[in-house]
Amino acid sequence: MKRHCPGSVTRRQFVRTAGALVGGYSAALVAGCAKSQVQPPEQPPMAAPAGEDVPDLGMLDGRASVARAVAMAGADADGGPKVAVARSPRMWGDEHGVDPEVMATVIDGAMMWFTGTDSAEKAWGSLFNSDEKVGLKPNGLGGMELATAQALSGHVVDRLTGIGVRRENIIIWEQNAPFIANCGIPLDDVPWGVQAVLTSDTLGQRVQQGTIDQRLTGVVTQQVDAIINLPILKTHEMSGVTLSMKNHYGTIEEPWAYHWNFHENISDLASIPAIKDKTRLILCDMTHCIVDGGPSGLPHFFPGAVMVTNDMVAHDALGVAIIEEERRERGLPSLADWGKEVTYLQAAQERGVGVADMARIDARLMNFA
Repeated sequence: MKRHCPGSVTRRQFVRTAGALVGGYSAALVAGCAKSQVQPPEQPPMAAPAGEDVPDLGMLDGRASVARAVAMAGADADGGPKVAVARSPRMWGDEHGVDPEVMATVIDGAMMWFTGTDSAEKAWGSLFNSDEKVGLKPNGLGGMELATAQALSGHVVDRLTGIGVRRENIIIWEQNAPFIANCGIPLDDVPWGVQAVLTSDTLGQRVQQGTIDQRLTGVVTQQVDAIINLPILKTHEMSGVTLSMKNHYGTIEEPWAYHWNFHENISDLASIPAIKDKTRLILCDMTHCIVDGGPSGLPHFFPGAVMVTNDMVAHDALGVAIIEEERRERGLPSLADWGKEVTYLQAAQERGVGVADMARIDARLMNFA
């Protein structure tokens, strides 16, 4: 029997949810259906209330745009960071949300290529030790329809415990209770026997790094040995995009204080040693995304993929390329023409966070049945 993600919504439920959101009831839905994961609707929902002049964002799966973006990388990639984009047309079940079995297959295949190993156990064992404490940072800001899939986080937990990491040594954190619940990890019913905490409840020492002068969650500064970043691929009406580096706005006490000067703020945040040096893996949820508007809203781009790397800058560079290609596919202006040009990548490269030059990125597109 095919398994499905607990709390997943059906196609019919998604359409009903979409109608309520457009009607202005997202807060009630988040509270009542926090564990849900989105299912592509039979008819694409409007990205804005009826009557507004918005482009038809449709339900394109992005196979062409993702392939074009990956092909842009690697002209001079000898020794550069490896980035895998792995996808399957079966990522979404017929009647349920993300299929955990397909998600597991896609992640494991990407991890084996990324680590150069021949089994999932060896792949995870090459990155993490059984006696380590590992922190997971999902992204639930966008609401239950645009949050890191529970199936993705659950498979990460399965693989970590499979190599001997103790469940109590796995700590999942997010900015606040609604955000972490949107990821299918409610604080009053935490799955998998792991810890789940809030940034606001675990603030540690103040850190100063360039433009950043903030207290960070002590999970990052004091508790964990390694970080797994679990972002969503999406655009942002202020910063242009919100990917792996900006995901750490949920790691600091006052993220709203840094929604300006993104060129320096995002790159300075990512260069904080407790973040940069502990980042062991980025595993991006590309199952349900947005390429216009954001950071909240109904997803309208369903590549059915994950992106795997250990380089935050390379991840974000390829993510930006995918978004740009998909916007072009849909007849939308480039991020620069939208007035949201992404400028923090080069700044992050200059700060030693990672590689922004696409030519130096060894990217691989992997297709699974």
